[in-house]
Amino acid sequence: MVFKMMNRNFLFLLAGQFVSQIGDKFHIIALSFWVLETTGSSAKMGAVLAASLIPSLILGFFSGAFIDRYNRKIIIVGTDLLRGLIIGLFAVLFYFEMMDFYVILVMQILLSVNAAFFDPAIPSVIPQIVDEKDLAAANSRHQFINGFSFIAGAFSGGIFISRFGYLWVFVVNSVSFILSAGFECFIHIPRMPKNNHKEDQQGLLEDMKQGYHYIFSKSTLVVLLFMVMIIHFFVGSIEVFMPVIANTISEDGARNLGFFQAAFGAGTIMMAVVLSIRSISGKEKLTLFGSVFLIGLLYVSASFFQGNETSLRILFLAMIFLFGCCIMCAGISFKTLLQKRIDNQFAGRVFAVAGSIGNASIPCAMITYGFLLEKYDFLRLLMISGLVLMLLSIISFVLYQGEKI
Repeated sequence: MVFKMMNRNFLFLLAGQFVSQIGDKFHIIALSFWVLETTGSSAKMGAVLAASLIPSLILGFFSGAFIDRYNRKIIIVGTDLLRGLIIGLFAVLFYFEMMDFYVILVMQILLSVNAAFFDPAIPSVIPQIVDEKDLAAANSRHQFINGFSFIAGAFSGGIFISRFGYLWVFVVNSVSFILSAGFECFIHIPRMPKNNHKEDQQGLLEDMKQGYHYIFSKSTLVVLLFMVMIIHFFVGSIEVFMPVIANTISEDGARNLGFFQAAFGAGTIMMAVVLSIRSISGKEKLTLFGSVFLIGLLYVSASFFQGNETSLRILFLAMIFLFGCCIMCAGISFKTLLQKRIDNQFAGRVFAVAGSIGNASIPCAMITYGFLLEKYDFLRLLMISGLVLMLLSIISFVLYQGEKI
């Protein structure tokens, strides 16, 4: 049955994620506006956002060994609880007017450090609480919760700030993380097989070395991690293409951009719902490489779009909606393939590295395409990018096919 995998443990995990992620979206919106309003500096606002990302990106290359060595439930509950307490301190400092730019930077770094341990732990524990045949559906529902909470948080966050003010945003986000930790306390995660005495004595550094040896000794994992990079890189590229396209097809660029971003979000959420109902179990490999190939085909097709303002808007809306669908298919597929193919004792290390690769690829794409679009026509870049992506997907599929698992 489709809902058999919706066991008690997984429901508690989803409930915790839903509550904390809506609160977290409130927090990011509030923080960005508060820094911009009080300092008048977009550079400082960018620094705060960078402080939210860079520590977790760097630590992700090392945190996986900790996740695999120690109790994952304690890591998940503990990091959520710590984030709740840190943001609670935000609220206290804000109330007593002791908040300044440098305090915010320090606190965002602390939150990012926590995320470096929490984020890879989640996909690592899902195979421990969900049957293998239900992994694709479980990942789809998890992605749906992420997407829905992101949109709901973004939509209601600004309204909440304007009505209740910044203080209550920090309070709500603090409570959301503490509630999330409370839900996660009820999750039963089966114990990992005990390491032998020699492995217990070898330390975290040796665990890291073993993790990287495990990854690079398996060409299948290398191909999958390469696809993680490609998928995130092209998510970054579409974020740069959208405002350029929006401004090109009409004078009302801001309105077009809003439509495009809504279409992208709708595509991801709709596909997450579809894949949670119609399982791709056993078809993850074809879905992954096929989705990446289709993204390339969409780029190539978009380079031929012609017509008046209305027809171009409709064509690009459809293209971006389908792009969102394909990105969701590819994301769920690679996550499920990793969960099924890797030894779960290495899951924390593999997902931590995958997360860091993905997080690094998006800003790299934004910088790269930002420079390219200053020199070249966006239609030509769409064509070349699509052809390159289609070729990479075929090569990766062949390499993956040749690997026996």
